[in-house]
Amino acid sequence: MPAPIVVDIASGPAVHGELPALLIEACSRAAGGGGCALGDPKRAGTPVRALAVVWLDGPDYRRLRVDVASVGAPEGTLSSREIEFREEDPLPDRYRTAGLLVAALSSERAGAPAPPEPTGATGAAAAGVEPAAASPPPRPLGWFLAAGGLVGNGLDRGPAGAAGPARAGAWVMATALDRRSGFFGTLQASYATALREPAPGLSVQWLALGGGGGLAAPIVPLDALVRARIEAAADWVIASPGDPKKPEETGHGWAIGTRTAIDLVWPAEGSVALLGSAEAFVRIHQTDLRVRPKPEAALPKGGVTGMLGVQLRLR
Repeated sequence: MPAPIVVDIASGPAVHGELPALLIEACSRAAGGGGCALGDPKRAGTPVRALAVVWLDGPDYRRLRVDVASVGAPEGTLSSREIEFREEDPLPDRYRTAGLLVAALSSERAGAPAPPEPTGATGAAAAGVEPAAASPPPRPLGWFLAAGGLVGNGLDRGPAGAAGPARAGAWVMATALDRRSGFFGTLQASYATALREPAPGLSVQWLALGGGGGLAAPIVPLDALVRARIEAAADWVIASPGDPKKPEETGHGWAIGTRTAIDLVWPAEGSVALLGSAEAFVRIHQTDLRVRPKPEAALPKGGVTGMLGVQLRLR
């Protein structure tokens, strides 16, 4: 039985499911013989015709890179091609093009006549130029930095016993995303202040730190990425008088807990993207905010926070 070409999709809007199946179908039809199969090129003990790695990334997934190593080829080296798609090229066609390119490079390495070059791409790579001086392929691990504004629950009640104010402020978040599995980790810090004074001449500020992780999945029709995350969080709350001559009224409180969130990133792989988030937090342990000589103010045991900002792709 002829050995297959084993294909690994290192990055892209989908590494399993319908879109990769289109890649394998196009590759198998063009390659003939044992066809193509989706798998890990590092696997051992199974005869293979060639090993291929596919990267589909960049803004709007417009950049394609294919690396192929044919088993038993006399040269014993790696063949690579890069293609830049047009913005209007649909994602299914991009996956089919990747499959045709895998078959073409595999045939070249084996010394057989190559299938026709895939169409719909631009650049020197599509014209058959070997990218000997091409940049290294992108790593599956992506790093991102985001910042923006937030608004959410503040105090349950103020020192005067009235309903407590909400809070508003700014946040910054660092994210590391494994594009293959969709798992990611986050570190987040935020600063907020009460939207109104809970008592005359008194201001309240929050400093929050958190870290955790979750799972990300693409929404291909919207070119968006949705992320579900859970984090451990700690809040430090400071109430200080507007009059510096009254330091005795300064109070402190703190809380630890968890927060769960849904993030939406658009575009999914843009160098600059919009990020919106809805967080729900639960405080497991906390202290009341004591402001002398006034009564203590209560921090809510739970609540929600809305966040909106901009995300930058660092790598």
